[in-house]
Amino acid sequence: MRRLTAVTVLFLAVGCAERADQSRYYPPEDKARPALEAGLVAWQQGSLTNEVSGTKDPVVMWVDTHRTPGQVLKAFEVLGLAPGDGPRVFTVRLVLDSPAAEVKTRYVVVGLDPMWVFRQEDYDMLIHWDHPMPKAP
Repeated sequence: MRRLTAVTVLFLAVGCAERADQSRYYPPEDKARPALEAGLVAWQQGSLTNEVSGTKDPVVMWVDTHRTPGQVLKAFEVLGLAPGDGPRVFTVRLVLDSPAAEVKTRYVVVGLDPMWVFRQEDYDMLIHWDHPMPKAP
C-alpha cells in the first residue's frame, strides 16, 4: 500500500510540474502587427472600443486604460518588434491631440482568436494580478 501511495504521489508531482506550452498563444508577427494597426487606425478614426470594429478571423480586443478619454490619435508609427520568444511586443510612437502630446509606448499582442492588444502597463498589471486603485472619494 505504501508503495502504491508513493507511486501515486510521484505521478501527481510529475504531472503537476509540467506546464502547458504558453508560446502557442503568441501570434506570429505577420498576424500580430495587423491586429495592433487595426486598433490604432480605429482609434485614429474615433471608433475604438474594447472590441476593434471590423475585425474578424481573428477578432481584435483592445486594452488601454492609460489612454486619456477623448484624446485624439492624430498619427502613429510602429517603430518595431522587440526581440524575444514571449508575447509580441511592439514599440509605437503616438502623436496625440486634446491634449497635444507625443508618446513612445509599447503594446503587447497575445492570443489567437480573439487576439488581445494590451498597452504594456495594462499587460504588466494583468500578469501580476494587479489593478488600478479606485480614486479616493
